[in-house]
Amino acid sequence: MNIIVIGHVGSDAGYWVWDGHGWKHVGGWGIEQLAEVRAGLQIMAQATQLKQPGLANAVGKSLGDFLTKELGQHVAGGGVVVMG
Repeated sequence: MNIIVIGHVGSDAGYWVWDGHGWKHVGGWGIEQLAEVRAGLQIMAQATQLKQPGLANAVGKSLGDFLTKELGQHVAGGGVVVMG
């Protein structure tokens, strides 16, 4: 299992991956890409608070494809993303 730990937006210095044996540094995402992923994940989290039937699902469907594409470039099968 890979675990991606992402620090504060404002850094394109990359991230660290725990591969089961130790931490390995992986080159950074572009700052704009990282900011969009972070915003998308925050919006998804907030969407769970929406009470209007179907609205949270619509938000999730719209953002789901984008986030899957962006995170899929950095997370292997079974990976975990931790946003700090």
